[in-house]
Amino acid sequence: MIKKLLISIVLFVLLIGGVAYFYLDSLVTSGIQVVGSQVLGTQVTVDSASISPLTGSGSINGLRIENPEGFNSQYAFELEEVSVSLNVGSVFSDVVEVDSVVIRDPEITYERRLTSDNIGALIDNLPGSGSEAAEQSEATESSSQLIIREFLMESPQLNLVAASIEAPIPLPDISLSNIGEENDASVAQAMRQILGAISTSILNSDPPVLDMLRENVENRIQEGVEEVEDAVEDITDRVRSIFN
Repeated sequence: MIKKLLISIVLFVLLIGGVAYFYLDSLVTSGIQVVGSQVLGTQVTVDSASISPLTGSGSINGLRIENPEGFNSQYAFELEEVSVSLNVGSVFSDVVEVDSVVIRDPEITYERRLTSDNIGALIDNLPGSGSEAAEQSEATESSSQLIIREFLMESPQLNLVAASIEAPIPLPDISLSNIGEENDASVAQAMRQILGAISTSILNSDPPVLDMLRENVENRIQEGVEEVEDAVEDITDRVRSIFN
């Protein structure tokens, strides 16, 4: 009898543990996709999440953020694996506490236009950045609070898309601490701080980025001048042939 009772208790614990694993993983996956898509104004998807309900440690796999409307590249961010450590007890509270977020070898597509870029467009989409963004779900903004103690983006790879060129450019590591600790920042405010740091890192990257852009623009201008000269010469030859 005692042996059967012990077996029953073990099976019950395993069952509860399995449900907890599945529920927490599902909660994290759906939370990132729903809240992320709402605050960024573009599609956010996650392939899977695996978080221990006991320790709060785990990973988020295949996290992708699509570009805002008006940009050609499909994704702004492609994060194959994000290591996280959560305060499990906070997941069901008003303020979600994240002890650490570590992103290794992320792919960032930076698409630049004459007066805008895709990272800036994502920041502009965040609630509070403009009249249109401010009209987004107030419930999400007010109820979803986030604190990230340590944020680290290691060896980010930037794919520059500008002036008809594409070029891979390594960026320095990006490290932030205590995001949202003051005044229990909303998800949008936390995202603004992270995206702002990424944008600053891109704009402060090594001179070759700007040199490549300038060289490409100069080449296109020169090509345009040569095309005009060729067209003028062709028209002149045709006029001469008519009168000859």
